[in-house]
Amino acid sequence: MMHKRVFIAVLLCAITTASVAQTKGYFYKKFSEQGKNASLNAVDSIKAAQLKQITELIKAIPGESKSLIIAQADKQVNAPWEILPLSVFNEFKQTGNRVNYENKYFARRNRFTALLIGEITEQKGRYLPEMVNGLGAILEESTWALPAHMKGYQNAGTGLPDTEDPVLDLFASQTANLLANTKYLLKDQLNAYSPLLIKRIDFELNKRIFEPFLTRNDLSWMGFKGGKMNNWNTFINTNVLNTALLAQDDKGRRDATVDKTIRSIDFFLNDYPADGGCDEGPSYWAIAGGSLIQFLDLLSTFTNQRLDFSKNQLIHNIGSYIYKVHIDQNYYVNFADAGALSAQDPLKIYLFGKLFNDPQLLQFAAYSRHKNSGAVGYNLGDISLFLGGLSANAVLNSTTPKAPQVQQSWLPNLQVLALRQTAGTPKGLYFAAKGGNNNESHNHNDVGNFIVYKDGLPVVIDAGVGTYTRQTFGKDRYSLWFMQSGWHNCPTLNGADQQNGLRFKANDVSYKTTKTQQSLSMDIAAAYPAKAQVNSWQRTFNFIPAKGTLTLTEVYYLKQLIAPSGLNFLVYGTITEEHKGSLKLTNPTGQTVMLTYNPAVFDYKVELRPVDDARLAQSWAGSLSRVTLTLKNQQLKGKHTVTFN
Repeated sequence: MMHKRVFIAVLLCAITTASVAQTKGYFYKKFSEQGKNASLNAVDSIKAAQLKQITELIKAIPGESKSLIIAQADKQVNAPWEILPLSVFNEFKQTGNRVNYENKYFARRNRFTALLIGEITEQKGRYLPEMVNGLGAILEESTWALPAHMKGYQNAGTGLPDTEDPVLDLFASQTANLLANTKYLLKDQLNAYSPLLIKRIDFELNKRIFEPFLTRNDLSWMGFKGGKMNNWNTFINTNVLNTALLAQDDKGRRDATVDKTIRSIDFFLNDYPADGGCDEGPSYWAIAGGSLIQFLDLLSTFTNQRLDFSKNQLIHNIGSYIYKVHIDQNYYVNFADAGALSAQDPLKIYLFGKLFNDPQLLQFAAYSRHKNSGAVGYNLGDISLFLGGLSANAVLNSTTPKAPQVQQSWLPNLQVLALRQTAGTPKGLYFAAKGGNNNESHNHNDVGNFIVYKDGLPVVIDAGVGTYTRQTFGKDRYSLWFMQSGWHNCPTLNGADQQNGLRFKANDVSYKTTKTQQSLSMDIAAAYPAKAQVNSWQRTFNFIPAKGTLTLTEVYYLKQLIAPSGLNFLVYGTITEEHKGSLKLTNPTGQTVMLTYNPAVFDYKVELRPVDDARLAQSWAGSLSRVTLTLKNQQLKGKHTVTFN
């Protein structure tokens, strides 16, 4: 007989899957039910009312926070604006380096944003002259897109930008949103300085954003030509939508833009998994699911709340994903291109909580604000998040900050499991594992990978991703060590590591739970190439919360023996042998986990991997340690067990 809890889990999955099947074209159907463009007839009056509300909310900012905002803006005055040389832009084509240009590019926008927020907060015109300098610099750029995004989006390919072929990428849309907000918030002041400023903003927005958006359907992120959608779709559509609502004065073009963003973003939701899991990882959730909720909030606001999405279970699942993979503080389950540390913006979590009246999401939003907003209490790096935070903070200030820290979370579509010893606390052992396939968004070759934390801090880890270069998204992606299964907590079979591609996946994935333990089982043999010569490699994790133990059991059957197979475990900290068959894993803050194995079955060795990449160093200081347990068994079939406690 099927265990009652297992049966309920299967039933809930079936119900959820059925409900998600009804979401094809969901947003546009909702829009059509309300008369499409007829629902947008009050946009101008809503903008006026919203601007008045923003003014009142800014007046209500606490004095200490206001002083910090002004101090941040003061730092941006009378300094030279960052130059963006074309030679630095071209480095991506020549050497693969992208950060040299990106650092200058984002520094320019961050400085302008600080001035803009300072000006609307102080309202004295002190920052306007410096803003005009920054505005001119941005408007004069040959492209608002990044060098890494030229290939596939401009006809000339990678290299210098073609000003006659504007690229509408993530950050062109973000720049447009920044300028649209500038026009919206300071139109009178800019016109008083010179009417040509608004005229120039309108010209560039039409040329770089509205024209390519309305005339092209071939941009892959739009979805009109098929393909799997990711964060590009939601992030760009949200920025384009807000730009149109705030800055497009031609009602016909504005309505056409809104209409197309809704049709495009439907492609994102159409194929999203029923469990709401983000295969791009928690870092990208912020601009995938996090942008989606901003998009829906904009639609609701500017249609006078005529569009209600609060009955859609899939959207709710997309929101709750972020706390289901939360470990403690800013640590998240960081499979795919995600850092272990991720500072989530509270507004996006709050908007999900508000839409679904979900106390766990609202409390988690307050928790995230408490952890990440600092003394100022507002996001000063993004104008939309700053403005959204003005109203959200009133609710969050009266909400108890609390991370749900659920005891178990199983995402059956994503095939990601997260377990902790006790719900509501980071204390004790935390474990997460994944099945999936090696063709996921921002994929690493990591089928069967897992992590172990102790008291909310990392011990057995996923390193994450290094600094982005041309190689990161090129044909040599999997030559990077942090993309390879051997540098994840996966076995090396017959001397072979996993291979990338959709057919390299976990099979027979099964999750079961009883009163005393939870078990995740999968066959990961298909994740390896033919040279691994493996028929099956069954990997089973058994987690016993009461004891704080995780047992990894593997049963395998090789076709032939080519080289000894080994189990790899990546550790943040030191590895010391307590006695034969017992290794002590100690992270830099002193949390320890014991790894025990049968020394008659395995030999072990430890390698150090210095962390010399700036992005990886944000999560891991110094070096990482990899312990490899090499099988002594020369037989084709076998079974072994490793325990963490």
